[in-house]
Amino acid sequence: MSNYDPEKGGASCPLFPKRGPRAVVLCDGPPPAAEVLQYWLAGADLFICADAAGHPYDQLPRLPDAVVGDFDSLAGRILDGKSGPKYLQLKDQFTTDSEKAILFAVEQGMQEVVLIGSTGWRLDHTVYNCQLVERFAGELRICVAGEYADMVRLAGGENVAWHLPEGTLFSLLPILGTAKGVTVEGAQFPMLGETVEPGGPAMISNRVTMSPLLVTVGEGSMLVSVHRELDI
Repeated sequence: MSNYDPEKGGASCPLFPKRGPRAVVLCDGPPPAAEVLQYWLAGADLFICADAAGHPYDQLPRLPDAVVGDFDSLAGRILDGKSGPKYLQLKDQFTTDSEKAILFAVEQGMQEVVLIGSTGWRLDHTVYNCQLVERFAGELRICVAGEYADMVRLAGGENVAWHLPEGTLFSLLPILGTAKGVTVEGAQFPMLGETVEPGGPAMISNRVTMSPLLVTVGEGSMLVSVHRELDI
């Protein structure tokens, strides 16, 4: 995790600094690298596993505070005991296990969620989990922590200054609708008040040339994916 400081942990992430109560949700996708999970758990106020994610839980860096889901993939594998995590079974088939975990985090007063293990394996779950960033935008901030990169949402009227090493790869993804007034400074391919559409032009694999990287969105919203490792 060369772009981030593993000793300070996810609370000091340049892309997603902690601003309020934070939950880490471990989803039942491809297991993250141990150092990635440990990084995000540092400074987390709540640790939730979605259904069978991370099972057996006693082998995780930290015991989950709760396990949430419909338990279809956890059947017969629940750990009993007073020292184990809290189990909350929700059989609503109109929400995914990841979504159930986020809703639980909201009920617990969380203002931020880091989704880990939410991409890969099943394309439908990957796309749906990315859309959750937009769905819950009015209730909490969400960071999708992938295998190689992390993704956050920038809303209309928002501007950020990210202190990232020169050479860091990033992509702008207006997959949820038109974004206007998009400005990018400190990048190999700068932008000035551009209008971007879900169908292109492509804004994939841009590169930081000067820190801080400045990104502004005038109207609409953008998903921004930033690589965790340098690729020079």
